[in-house]
Order: sequence, then C-alpha cells, then structure tokens
Amino acid sequence: MTLAEKQSQLTADLSALKNGQDRLAHLVDRARKNPPLAPELRTEANLIPGCLAKLWFVPEFRDKKCFFACDSDSLVVKAIAGLLCEFYSANSPAEILAHDPKFLAPLGITQHLTPNRRNALAKVWERIWQFAEANIPPQPPCGHLLPHGGEGWDEGAHGKFYDAHNHLQDDRFAGRQSELLAACEKSGIARMVVNGACESDWPQVLQLAQESKIVLPSFGYHPWYLHERTPDWQRNLKNFLDAVPSAVGEIGLDRWKPDLSYAGQEEVFLAQLRIAAERNLPVSIHCLQAWGRMLELLQTNPRPARGFVLHSYGGPVEMIPAFAKLGAYFSFPGYFLHERKRKQRETFKHVPADRLLIETDAPDQLLPEEKILRPLTGTDGKLLNHPANLTTVYSGLAEFLGETVESLAARVEENFQRVFGR
Repeated sequence: MTLAEKQSQLTADLSALKNGQDRLAHLVDRARKNPPLAPELRTEANLIPGCLAKLWFVPEFRDKKCFFACDSDSLVVKAIAGLLCEFYSANSPAEILAHDPKFLAPLGITQHLTPNRRNALAKVWERIWQFAEANIPPQPPCGHLLPHGGEGWDEGAHGKFYDAHNHLQDDRFAGRQSELLAACEKSGIARMVVNGACESDWPQVLQLAQESKIVLPSFGYHPWYLHERTPDWQRNLKNFLDAVPSAVGEIGLDRWKPDLSYAGQEEVFLAQLRIAAERNLPVSIHCLQAWGRMLELLQTNPRPARGFVLHSYGGPVEMIPAFAKLGAYFSFPGYFLHERKRKQRETFKHVPADRLLIETDAPDQLLPEEKILRPLTGTDGKLLNHPANLTTVYSGLAEFLGETVESLAARVEENFQRVFGR
C-alpha cells in the first residue's frame, strides 16, 4: 500500500471518531493492546535522547523497504510514536522521503499533546527520515531527490543549488556537521557560504572548509559579538582570510536587537569592509533597522569590486536600485515563505534578475512548518533549520515568482558564481 493510500485510509478511520481527544484515546487504547518490544531491544542504544518518557526506536531495512518499531513507558508517547512507525513501515526510502509528515495535524491529534510529547513525535519522525535517507539507493552522478516528490532529480535539467548564507559551525548542531553536509550534497547543494560570527568560531568554519569542498568559509565579526573581540582581532581575521579562499562576513549594523549597544558597530563594520575591498573579497552583510545609515556608509567607503551580499534583505523596496548600483546582491531566506512575511516576499519581485541569491541561514530562520523537508532537533529539543532545506526554499520562491525551479536555479547559480566565485 502506498503512503498516499495509507493516509487516505487512516484519515477515514480516525475522522469517524467525534473529535481529536477521542482519536487520541483510540490510539492510546490500541497502544495498550500492542505487545511491548522484546527486552533485548529495550537497550540504551535504542533510546531516543531528550524525551522525558523513555522512548525506544528500532529501524530495520529489508527487501528494499524500511520497517520501524518503538516502545515507551508512556502510553501516549507509545501511541503517537507507534502510529508513525506503523504508518511508514513497509515502504521504500524514496516514498518516505517524499511524503509530507504533517498529515496528523488536520486530524486534531497533535493539538492535544504536551510540548514534551510533541517533541518526542518530532524526534521519531527525524529518526525515520534519517534512516530512510541513509538507505536510499545510490543515484546516478546527476541524480537527486526532488523536494516533496518521488521522481528522480536530473541535475542537468534542474541545476545545482547554492546557499548564500548559513552558520553550519553552530554548536546547536551538536557535532553532526558531517552528517548534514552529506545530506546537502545528496540533495544537489553544490556550494554553501558558512559564516563565522566571532573569533571563537572562526576555527570551526575553517575546519569545515578543509573537510568539505562544498563549504566556502566566511570570516567576520557579527555586530552581536563585538564585545568579544580581542585587541588582535583584525590581524586574526586577516590570518584566517589568508588560510583558504574565503569571504568576509557576517558583518553589519544592528539597531533592532534589544540591549545591544550601537557604539563601535560602524567602526568595526568599516574596518572589515575595508579589508574586503583591499582584497576584493565578497562580503556578507547583516542589517536590521539601519538601512539608511548602511546605504550612506556603502556610498562613501571602499567596497569590493566583485560586490557584496545583503543577507536576508528586509529593507525597503525603494532602496533596491540604490544598493544594486553599488554592487549589492539580495539574498532570500526560507523564513520569508511564512504567510506573515508576504511584504518581504513581494520586495523580491523588484530585485534585479542578476542580483538574486537564496539562503537558509541554518540553523535559524525556520521555514513554515508545512514546508520543512528535513526536520532536525538540537540538543535542547528545539527544532533547527536543516541546511538541506535549501531545496525547499528554491521551490517556494520559484512558485511565488511564477517560474520553474530550473530557471531560478540557473539564474542563482550564475549570480552566486559571479559574486563568490567557483
């Protein structure tokens, strides 16, 4: 039975019950009757960490299909986790990866769960996704999975994907960077700009660049961390820029963050901009509630000839021509796909075709829940933005702009290589 058929049947069965509470009670009653996992499977290795209740998860791959089993010392957790395991069992990895995991929400079940139980549900889905992805059959050199689709992805037709801005070095990824990079490469992501924010994380950014060919490192002092800089910060920055081909960033101005002093922000920003201009390195610029002053500074100070990137551009549409004249590229984050960000999306209809870039800003700026292709939880149990969600950002923006993913990908690739190089 396909997952679409399973979903149709499950929806019909549960919709026959009066409301979400009755449906949850029905699932709990089913879980009570299901036999527990064998004692030899209720091991520490099979426990899912970060859940208040003990939750064991056991995946298996046989006959080219995935099978999942679970158990918990909480009947509610066992009921919901067991439903996911039963639903996705006996289907191929490609089917699982192509299926939207949010099908439970319309049934009114998840609304009656506590935050901790919803967290357990998210962790089970994450494990199911990871197991399916790990067992996807090898694709031809140009083959990748189409976001939310089960058909082969022909890279020659659809192009490659380029992430203009993320923070893959972030500690919230808890040392899983190699795993994340593998998923990104498998999704067709050819290059990503990984931005350092302060001296303490520049070594991690450098290490990622040395370990993966798709990482383009960027070193800079973010305005949020200026208080951490050492007396030798500029010399240290230049040393990192000398170590590998790189960019400068994330740098900028911020008048939005509460309790953040503006004192010194312009001085540090201009010092880094000057270094980038002298070396003709691309710059990734952060700007919040300081667009007028940012324009003035860029107009009156040296800039890199190859241009600069306005990360997650949220400035006025009227300022786009002035910034573009100075060499700006405008980067669109998946966060702008939220319905409440309609105004920001509309702004990107006015960005020149040869200045558009796309980013994830992972692990931050989450996509709308229904558009998250790859769920990922941090050590604190909170949802993170997986960098491989970039393919979904492309799809969402292409749909909004009324063009194909192929044409958008080709355009963004050309723009990315113009400003960042190969």
